[in-house]
Amino acid sequence: MARRYRRIPQTHAIHPNVTPLIDIVMCLVVFFMLVARIGVQTGAQAMVLPASIQGVDIHDMGNTLTLNVWPGPGSEPVVTTFLKDHEEQLKVIDKDGQKPLAEALAYFRFGPDRTKGTGDDNSNFSVIIRAEQDTPYRFIEPVLTACAEAGVKTVNFNTRKVEVGR
Repeated sequence: MARRYRRIPQTHAIHPNVTPLIDIVMCLVVFFMLVARIGVQTGAQAMVLPASIQGVDIHDMGNTLTLNVWPGPGSEPVVTTFLKDHEEQLKVIDKDGQKPLAEALAYFRFGPDRTKGTGDDNSNFSVIIRAEQDTPYRFIEPVLTACAEAGVKTVNFNTRKVEVGR
């Protein structure tokens, strides 16, 4: 009895198979979408910032916490920031006498133990303070004090750039 062998179909040399190429490109697209920082949320809220002639652009926001300062009741500022994937309000001093803002800043500066000189210290941690242009200093001063109590070495103010006419 004669055996019949199936033959492999002939390929057309003039039309290369690009399916593997498309698969590789799609894998690369998915990889770059997963590792890219698209739409990083800094927590900056819309406000009219004070004008500044001098200043330095901050390009690396990787180790920075943005604090939005608003006038509150009395001389107590309202401070909001973006923590744990949502916006959170931190009081300078709460009703129990605790200091939630300074404790949160100390957590980022010195780690969960909030102890200076341990292995989890973050000496590059910085804070950006944002406030409306007409915010009185009495609302900004407690935030600066909380930064100093937490040992934050770098504190920046967010302003808008103004060109000076010549």
